[in-house]
Amino acid sequence: MIAVTNIFGKNQTTIPKEVRKRLGLEKNMIIEWDVNEKNEAILKFKKKYTKEHCDAFFKRIDEIKKEMDQGNKVKVDVEAVLKKEGL
Repeated sequence: MIAVTNIFGKNQTTIPKEVRKRLGLEKNMIIEWDVNEKNEAILKFKKKYTKEHCDAFFKRIDEIKKEMDQGNKVKVDVEAVLKKEGL
């Protein structure tokens, strides 16, 4: 066991620093919750994209469309696109 936390008012808790660090969690990520047949919680962490992220990606989509119209094959890496845009 890495850590123990409490559930506070409004059913809130804090993800311990060591867990955040080991899982590479960042602010504003989305947590998907599930419960398996053994009543164990299954959590999946996903990055939450903002309008700024979408605008940057759609800008790249226009460039990709032009490349494809020229007959080129295009590989898209969403994270690389966002990193290039400084997001």
